Amino acid sequence: MVAYEFELQGRFRDRADERATMEAWYERENDGRALTLHGRRRAGKSWLFRAFAHGKDADIFVASTRALADQLHGFARQLAGDAEQPVLPDLETFLRVLYRRARDERRLAVIDELPNLIAVDSTLPSTLLKVMEEEAAGSRLKLILTGSHVALMEELLAERQPLHDRLQRLPVRPLDFWAARTILGDGPGERLLTAYGLAGGMPRYLSELEDADDPLATLAALTLSPLGRLFDEGRAVLAQELQQPATYFSLLAALSVGPADFETVERRSRVERHRITKYLATLRDLGLVTSRVPVTESGIRTRSRSYLLADGFLRFWFRYVFPFQPDLEAGLDPSSIVENEIQPTLADHLAPTMEEVARAWVRRSGIGGATKVGAWWGRSLDSQRRRGERTSEEIDIVGLKGKRATVVGEVRWRSKQMSVDILDELDRFKLPALEQAGIAVRRPEIVLVSRSGFSRGLLRAAEQDARIHLVSPDDLALA
Repeated sequence: MVAYEFELQGRFRDRADERATMEAWYERENDGRALTLHGRRRAGKSWLFRAFAHGKDADIFVASTRALADQLHGFARQLAGDAEQPVLPDLETFLRVLYRRARDERRLAVIDELPNLIAVDSTLPSTLLKVMEEEAAGSRLKLILTGSHVALMEELLAERQPLHDRLQRLPVRPLDFWAARTILGDGPGERLLTAYGLAGGMPRYLSELEDADDPLATLAALTLSPLGRLFDEGRAVLAQELQQPATYFSLLAALSVGPADFETVERRSRVERHRITKYLATLRDLGLVTSRVPVTESGIRTRSRSYLLADGFLRFWFRYVFPFQPDLEAGLDPSSIVENEIQPTLADHLAPTMEEVARAWVRRSGIGGATKVGAWWGRSLDSQRRRGERTSEEIDIVGLKGKRATVVGEVRWRSKQMSVDILDELDRFKLPALEQAGIAVRRPEIVLVSRSGFSRGLLRAAEQDARIHLVSPDDLALA
């Protein structure tokens, strides 16, 4: 048999952890479970399983929305090779053929976009279970099932489902910044971070910005032109998961402006209050929205929860593309959107991503030995609230070791230098408020991240106090 060859193998990057998990599963001779490879559209699943199949005896079947008989005919032609073409009257026969072909030697079979097959034959899960129970013990087949319909793939893995014990779960998640760098290429840290903030962690969007000197200009050309490849991408992503996306569009557009608590989501979206919780829960299950609570809280029954559109690209699309599509289709010059809408707000738009990258940098660096790192927000000092001077405080980075803050930090993604005033604000207002919330604060490490450098006063302060770490975009990128 001729081994499968992935023509783009040389361009495949990263996903080392996923590859290692897949190889370990493949090498376990007595493990008859199928591997479910699932994640959102554009996450890179297809490249991952094809790169894994490279050099192996493998068959890859891509399910579609065509009639079942038509698809089975195509699968039969693939299976024929130099031998006689099998007759596949139904899915059960197709699955039995896969297992019986691997009786004497190990083979890999991939069924891509499994939800398409379930759409044309809803009995597929129970049929597959039956075949596995009757054929797997006498076969060396290693079966991978993939799908971009996140909700349906997660449903297959639920405990109440027939295949629950027959599947091994392998989610394909967005890349973090340092993994994304392998796609974005080399360059100044600010350019790489900007590209990541615009594209998010999806390999498909990252690849569009590979080696781009001006990531914003490149992405704008792809999204703001009605002829651009990504002009309708937001709709395509949601159409894969949701039947009636109008309300979801409203919520995602509201969250694209920045993190928001429940009341702010309600005000921005104009969605009825009693419907928001249900819709947000669905978006969270799909990995499109995340919720966060102050690092000092467990998240149970907290009133401090805020929500964030999780994907950088979708934040860009819903904020800068979706609201202006009718005008762009009517002939509005895309440069007008760039100049009047994007550039004035870009630093603010990128800030949530930069803050998350900075928190991840603290985790990777091990500064302060913190075991839990996040953001914190809460009430200002009671004395200041009574005088009406300040009402709330927020700290971008708080690293905890038990009930003690061992790291605190701030992130400024602005066009001016960070000044020494940031230390005064921490000492006078923010750290006392954190202590008021029940967290011990005794000479923590201080991490200050600035896009545009640091004032002379802050540089001198860092020279005199080893606790102060001044972090540039290049420092983040090289971690």
